[in-house]
Amino acid sequence: MRRGLVVWLVPLLAAGGPALCGAQPAAAPGPGPAVSVTVAGSAEAPADWAELTLTVEGQGATAEEALALCDASAQKALEELAALQIAPENLRLGPPEIGGGMDLASQVMIQLPGQGGPPAPTQTVRRSLTVRLSPFDPEAVYEWFCRVIDVGADAGATLGGGNPFMQALPMRSSPIVFGVSDPAPLRDEAIRNGLAAARAVANVAAADSGRELGDMVSILVAETPPEQAYAGLVSAMLSPPTAGRASRTVSVTVTYLVK
Repeated sequence: MRRGLVVWLVPLLAAGGPALCGAQPAAAPGPGPAVSVTVAGSAEAPADWAELTLTVEGQGATAEEALALCDASAQKALEELAALQIAPENLRLGPPEIGGGMDLASQVMIQLPGQGGPPAPTQTVRRSLTVRLSPFDPEAVYEWFCRVIDVGADAGATLGGGNPFMQALPMRSSPIVFGVSDPAPLRDEAIRNGLAAARAVANVAAADSGRELGDMVSILVAETPPEQAYAGLVSAMLSPPTAGRASRTVSVTVTYLVK
C-alpha cells in the first residue's frame, strides 16, 4: 500500500555558470540546465512482528556491584515475562551500558545545602530488554504490551529506564516498533514511489519555467534505517504508529535535464 509523499526541496539548478575564481582554469561546459528534486518516498505493508524495549538497571558503589544488580533484575524480568508464554527467542537482552551517576537521595542533597556531607557517587549499569510479539493481533497489540510493561515493572524492567518523561508517555506514544521479516520489498516500493513523485514534481517545475523535462542524469537514494530508537520515538509522538502496519521511508534525489 502506498502512503502520501512529502516534497522536501525543489531547487532549480543552472549548469555551466561562471568560475568563482578568475585564477582557475575555466570549467568545461556542463550538459545544460537541469532541475533537481528531492522527495520522500514511503510505503506500508502488514507487519508480521511488533517490538517493545524495556530497560533494566542496577546501581552500586562500583561498576561490578551495579552489573551484578542489573543482571539479577534482568534474570528476574526474563522469568516473569516467560510466564506470559513468550518464546525465549522473542526476548532479547542487550549488552551492559556502564556509566556514573548518583542515587536520587544524593541528588536531593545537592539541592538542599547543609543537609550532610557530599553526595556519594554511584555507578549505573543498564541493559535493554526487547520483547517481540510474532505473530500478533493488531486489535490487541497495545493491550498486550501494557501487560508486558506491568509484568516487567514488577521485576524492575521499566519503560525508558526510569526516565519520568518516557514513563509519562501514553501507550500510543510509546516506542512500539512494527516490522516485517523481509524489509526489502517494502524498501523497493518506497523507492519506486519516490521516483514517481520526483518525476511528477520535476515536470511541474520544468513546465512552470517554460521548459520541457529531458533525460534523467542522476539518482541518489538515502535509506532510513528501519529501527532507530530516538527517531522512532519522536515519530510515534507526532504520529502514533498504525497498529499492524510496517512502514519504510527513503529520500530520493533525482536530477533531470531540461530543454
